[in-house]
Amino acid sequence: MTKIRKTIAAQMHKSWETVPRVVNFDDADVTELEAFRQTSKDDYASRGIKLTTMPFLIKAVATALKHHPSLNANLDMENEQIIYKDYVNLGIAVDSDRGLVVPTLKNADQMSIPDIAYSLADLAARVRNNDFAVSDLRGGTFTISNLGAIGGTYSTPIVNVPEVAILLVGRSRKLPVVMDDDSIRPRLMMPLSLAYDHRLVDGATAARFLNDVIAYLEAPSRLLLAI
Repeated sequence: MTKIRKTIAAQMHKSWETVPRVVNFDDADVTELEAFRQTSKDDYASRGIKLTTMPFLIKAVATALKHHPSLNANLDMENEQIIYKDYVNLGIAVDSDRGLVVPTLKNADQMSIPDIAYSLADLAARVRNNDFAVSDLRGGTFTISNLGAIGGTYSTPIVNVPEVAILLVGRSRKLPVVMDDDSIRPRLMMPLSLAYDHRLVDGATAARFLNDVIAYLEAPSRLLLAI
């Protein structure tokens, strides 16, 4: 086993042994978001950045976490304390030749979507080039895993302890959706899987958080004005 595989194995085993995990599944209609992204992707491409849906998802999650602090917290069972974080550091799972690496996007809630896009591209490049420091992997308060970049829809991700929740995003696909006027239209739907530590996060709290994330994704203009 390589050093990084040993670390991953130990971390996943600790999570499996200590976290009573529940997973909520849902879909976000990202039809409007995709149209919005298409209007801007060429501007980013001219600067060497591929604009994906991830910066929008990161912004949506970071904003929603500020309103749902129990998902942005740690449990200290030894001292019987809940430690709420007044910052949002998002771990972004990156697939690399060495294995799954989770660098941290610091203070993501304070970043604009362009800032997130540039920082995300830089983080991913440094991980794949093995040009990152241990400090880049520490301090996360919540993790996002992008299964959709490879394929697949829903999954049951393992919480990255000591965090208490992780969101996995699958590959968006077109589905027939019944609209408010009862018409059926093809819509681009993004599958979301939210796993959380049930010792701290209740099902209703997780559902409200996921509802907020979905609401931001379905109305991308709100992300530009989010507080």
